[in-house]
Amino acid sequence: MSEIAQEKEQLRQLILSARKIPFPEHAELLTENLLKLVIEIQPKRVAIYQSYPSEPRTLDFIAGSPVPVVVPITEPEGNLSWVELETGIPTKIAPGDLMLIPALAVDRDGNRLGRGKGYFDRELEKLEPSVPVYAVIFEREFLERIPIGATDRPVKGVISEVQIREIN
Repeated sequence: MSEIAQEKEQLRQLILSARKIPFPEHAELLTENLLKLVIEIQPKRVAIYQSYPSEPRTLDFIAGSPVPVVVPITEPEGNLSWVELETGIPTKIAPGDLMLIPALAVDRDGNRLGRGKGYFDRELEKLEPSVPVYAVIFEREFLERIPIGATDRPVKGVISEVQIREIN
């Protein structure tokens, strides 16, 4: 395992351990910020993940989204496909959409630490550059520096329960 891979894995374990302590009050604040971002950007649709219990909660936002929602489906070959949440119809992310993706941490340059499978990095690589991409994190996961590798892709912004940050 490379030195960067080891650093990333140690950071992942540290963050996942910290996420075992729930902060339910963060869900409402995060939902407010997600709604603020949608109002500001005015996308046609929002592409967003359906959060697991250990992740910043997106389910309340999804339920009340003022625009249509598309969600990812993990495919066996390591890619993502997207479906319209309301209809289940397959779709693609396109200009005019806003993408909100999970992260364990993000640094000041927009480098994102995911869970290590590369699903979203591969998606960002093929994404139209005009689509704004924000990582959703807990505020304590906004860091000075994250180790990055050749396949890592930065995000354009970060959203937490505390604030919305423009980065790239």
